[in-house]
Amino acid sequence: MMFRLYRWAGCLLLLWLTTGLYAQPVTPADYHLNAYTLHDAALGDVRYYISSEGLNTKKPLLLLLDGSGHLPLALLVKEPRRMEVMNTFDADLLKLANRFHVVMISKPGVPFCDTIQVQRDTVTMEDVDRLLPMPYIYRHKGGLEWRAQAASRVIDAVCAKFPVDPARVLVYGYSEGGQVAPKVAVLNKRVTHCASIFGSGLNQLYDFIVDARQEAIKGHISYAAAQRRVDSLLQLFADIYKNPQDTRQEWESNTWQRWASYGAEPPVQQFTQLNIPLFVVAGMHDANSPIYSLDYLPLEFLRLGKKNLTYKVYPVDHFFRNTANPQDATDYKSQMLNALLQWLKVR
Repeated sequence: MMFRLYRWAGCLLLLWLTTGLYAQPVTPADYHLNAYTLHDAALGDVRYYISSEGLNTKKPLLLLLDGSGHLPLALLVKEPRRMEVMNTFDADLLKLANRFHVVMISKPGVPFCDTIQVQRDTVTMEDVDRLLPMPYIYRHKGGLEWRAQAASRVIDAVCAKFPVDPARVLVYGYSEGGQVAPKVAVLNKRVTHCASIFGSGLNQLYDFIVDARQEAIKGHISYAAAQRRVDSLLQLFADIYKNPQDTRQEWESNTWQRWASYGAEPPVQQFTQLNIPLFVVAGMHDANSPIYSLDYLPLEFLRLGKKNLTYKVYPVDHFFRNTANPQDATDYKSQMLNALLQWLKVR
């Protein structure tokens, strides 16, 4: 996942998932969610939310892991003439609460909802960055290990507190969450199914190296310039790996600690450890989670003789839009969700 591109994509995701207008900051209850907090000595407070519909009914568990960054699950944007709520999660998945116990988790130190006030009618990612600084706790804990460990603890807590069908405990991750999902499945043996949507297969730092090579192939820069960029990146990555706990230095608007955390364990390592059913989705035109990284997964599974991977590729970008053919009105996300439910054998 190329975070440099994803920062802009994150803003598009927010706009794409706009839920409507609100007169005041939203709460979990506005989304028919019940809020809980786990107190963990190592992780600190872990805030999670579970759909209130059929809370005492035995249902499969669907744990949603959202993408990167320190944005809250709901962001209230106050503009001069209106207020708008933007979400970093896919509201379509909340609609599955009639079939699943749907669960979401806030990032460390990040509230469920936060508010920013802008002086113009169009909010940009620069506005969000300027008005919503990175929380101290997120800066120090916002990496793969915290997200995976917190998700595992939440699964245990939900299964202990509510009637969960143990035959279907699904971890579903999108973008960065798609890289966290297989790690959660490795950690927690309650997980029976794992879905990774627009995640990654290889070390995400490799994406920046490939990007430099592709820029040269396309003629945008010279091959010599591409090599200089790669040499510079490799030196930077060497420094990051030498200082994997550094939370002061940043690159591409994230700490070295965060990059080292995700760069320590390429997702292919977790995927190939798992024998549970796996559902992986890639977009042909996805510039944020390049398809070459995900294409490596089925190749590795073939090499190992493993048959538990379902690999779906759609002609879309990071947000299920066919950018190669803007006239294409096909609802690819609905296609993907239908395929997911069929894979899960849930009606």
